[in-house]
Amino acid sequence: MLVTKLRHCLIGVALLAPLFARASCWEEAGASYGIEPALLKAIAWKESRGHPNAIGPVDPKTGHRAYGLMQIYSVHLPLLAKYGITKEQLFDACTSQKVGAWVLADCIQRFGSTWKAVGCYYTGPASNNTAAQAWYVRDVQAFYAGYKRQEREQGAQPQNVALKGD
Repeated sequence: MLVTKLRHCLIGVALLAPLFARASCWEEAGASYGIEPALLKAIAWKESRGHPNAIGPVDPKTGHRAYGLMQIYSVHLPLLAKYGITKEQLFDACTSQKVGAWVLADCIQRFGSTWKAVGCYYTGPASNNTAAQAWYVRDVQAFYAGYKRQEREQGAQPQNVALKGD
């Protein structure tokens, strides 16, 4: 009986450990680009439902696909390679969070701190597919609100809202 309880406790600790390790990665990724960790978490949930080993389907038009927790599109791989980041490293949750923040920061630089920048994360900066962006943003906004609510309930220090309405 005691062994069973101990085993369950150890399994619980093993399952929770990555969440605590990830918390600092969210903070680091956000701080690097001035992006709220709650927004990055919301995008990650929308993109992969929190699965660091997620692989997206091949886009039939471009042949590209997305990898990792933040679903980094393979179009970024040549530039990432110049910084020593490989496709395989995108399956590391912390690396994916940092690269995802970098991608979002590029969109914010192009469109400002708006929900349009979040839509850009999904469709890319050259896309005019406003319907797809709106669908994506709607979901991310809901997840973002949930993460912000969770922060408030846990007594986290409030942060400035990262985005303005479009």
